[in-house]
Amino acid sequence: MKNYLLILLSFISMNNYSQILNERKLNKIESFGINLTNFNQNEQKVINDWNLILDKDWKRKKTKTAGIVFTSLSILSTAFGAKLISDNKNSEEGVGHSIGVMFVTGGVISAGISVPLFISSSKRKKERDKLIKLYKE
Repeated sequence: MKNYLLILLSFISMNNYSQILNERKLNKIESFGINLTNFNQNEQKVINDWNLILDKDWKRKKTKTAGIVFTSLSILSTAFGAKLISDNKNSEEGVGHSIGVMFVTGGVISAGISVPLFISSSKRKKERDKLIKLYKE
């Protein structure tokens, strides 16, 4: 029983340490302008760096997409709130005005959320480009 467990653990450890990049990832690395033939693709440092480049690029895209969504939400919410406020200026109840103010406030908050997302995306891009520069020749 111990031998089977030992063999199983050795197969698991070999699988964990053999992190060969698949064709799709290699194509993505090549799209950054890195010539793959100049590097040993079995070297662990190269694999780790290329995985880090891909990870930073994925995080950058995800954060930038979220920033675009929040910016769009901000523009729509602020415009709708401004329209509600202007349409209900002379209303006696003031309900439309208060709802408009809430929409404008929500739009401003969404804009405030989107700014750090764009800053984070830019930071990830700079980190990714710094790693790419190490492998470009």
